[in-house]
Amino acid sequence: MKLINIVNAYNTAVKMETLNWPFDMALALVKIKRAAAGDAEFFVSKERDIVLEYAAFDEDGNIRLSDGGKRFVYADPDRGAECERVRNELADTDIAEWPAVMRVRAPAEIRPDWIEALDGFIEFVQVGVEE
Repeated sequence: MKLINIVNAYNTAVKMETLNWPFDMALALVKIKRAAAGDAEFFVSKERDIVLEYAAFDEDGNIRLSDGGKRFVYADPDRGAECERVRNELADTDIAEWPAVMRVRAPAEIRPDWIEALDGFIEFVQVGVEE
């Protein structure tokens, strides 16, 4: 399991927990969130270290942002590719142990990006649908 997949599942579970779900789905989201919290915190901490190493800062010590606040400005633009490589290596870190995939009754409606983020964590079972 890649670290970035765990982070994406964690972030999706956090978003989804604000909605009401059937018990089995709610339980699966809680379990994912609990199991992934440490890895998500680790990723955020290491990603922050990467940003602090490569980012340009303004006169007040704030990280300079571009693209409407979505990206930071590199202190040395020639090191941009290196920064992306380091961040991608972090994201691609293999996490050896992960709890088994949970089987959950497919909800009547769910966003496709949530299905994608939860793939490998939740197997959605469609009642009455055969493959």
